[in-house]
Amino acid sequence: MRTTPLMLRSDNGVQESTCEKRSLNLGSRAVDVEVYLPATLGPAPGILLLHELYGLRDWYRDDAKDLAERGYLVYVPNLYTDGAVRYCIRAMVYESGRKNRSSSALNQEVHAMLDALKADPRCSGSLGMLGACLTGGFVLHMAQRPDMLAPVLFHHSFGLEGAGVPNDESLDGINRLQGHWAKKDVFCPARRRERLLSILGDRVEAYVYDMPHGFRSLSRGRPESKQVWERTLAFFERHLIAETAATDPERSEG
Repeated sequence: MRTTPLMLRSDNGVQESTCEKRSLNLGSRAVDVEVYLPATLGPAPGILLLHELYGLRDWYRDDAKDLAERGYLVYVPNLYTDGAVRYCIRAMVYESGRKNRSSSALNQEVHAMLDALKADPRCSGSLGMLGACLTGGFVLHMAQRPDMLAPVLFHHSFGLEGAGVPNDESLDGINRLQGHWAKKDVFCPARRRERLLSILGDRVEAYVYDMPHGFRSLSRGRPESKQVWERTLAFFERHLIAETAATDPERSEG
């Protein structure tokens, strides 16, 4: 495992943290993962940050650094470790990928990544995640894990039936979800979003923006993108830090 120092800003000045580059064995393949360590002591809540169709760009690294600065252990996998074409074929050509089946190899890999994050001794066991576009649909399945406390999606482009999962699969296991969508989006049409909202009801904290697709990537420079990120950070804070501290006196005192 290689380590590369990163300088993360804090309210008290500049603190030094690290980014570890490691390889995760997912069974059928291995993926490269960048691990952003918080500049705090003790186990921290873990967040799995998944990139969009564009691949692992500095946009995601900047957001991972911000999350680490706020006290999270962040895993940022390179889903294209074996090449973008190979991964996208699995997502776009194979029926299980297009329909976003819970049993698809893609979803099983995300489960394995979350399991690895949770097993990391630096993780407190409290999990959150963020998926967007290509990876947004994965959040619908991961949100049904009992250990997934803070699932966030920025539009879900795959899952071509109904709300984003096959019509014969359920979303009953979702206790909470925060979702962000563009009002007009050819990749995630309004009917898919509205179907999801009608199923989840008050279990989803939903936001719709009059801005283009790619909230934290291609549209990152827009003022609304800052609002998206602030709402995401508040959701993570509420469910990964505040609630955990309220139910764990020792962690609250620490």
